[in-house]
Amino acid sequence: MVMTALFYTGMRPIELFTLEVTDVDVANRWIVVGSSKTGEPRGVPMHDFLVLLFESLLKRKDKKRQVFRTFKRHPYTIFEAGGGQLKGAIDGARKRLAKAKQPIDDVSPYTARHRVSTQLVTNGVHPHIKDQILGHAADDMSRHYTNVPRDPLLEAINTLPVYAGHHPSSGASPSH
Repeated sequence: MVMTALFYTGMRPIELFTLEVTDVDVANRWIVVGSSKTGEPRGVPMHDFLVLLFESLLKRKDKKRQVFRTFKRHPYTIFEAGGGQLKGAIDGARKRLAKAKQPIDDVSPYTARHRVSTQLVTNGVHPHIKDQILGHAADDMSRHYTNVPRDPLLEAINTLPVYAGHHPSSGASPSH
């Protein structure tokens, strides 16, 4: 589920791990990152493909605030050293896929972010829109004063392809 959300939002892993229920507005396809790398809150458009995933995550009966949790249902411990929070899960997936003769060795949580950025460029999304989706700091004054409305951001994120046979409730990430 985590990798699927990363592959369809372009969020930084730390942003996803700290995401709380109140940060997600499924009806408006909008996610609010309260404290991003730039120090400012920002909005992230939700790909239509993620609606079912977020609806199911938000319907849980427990009172925990974090949207994404470990397989033991605990909030992720925030750390970056040694591969971060998903190292064990990714290592386990690598071992299972290697046994199935489908080895992978080039996937990390940031792979998704790079893939979203590349795909948005390939799809012809304007650089300002791409940078706003990814939460990149403005490097010139024209970008500093440019705030793209939600609709173009939602339209841009929905240019990301949905792969055949992939369903958000499966927890599998798209293969690239």
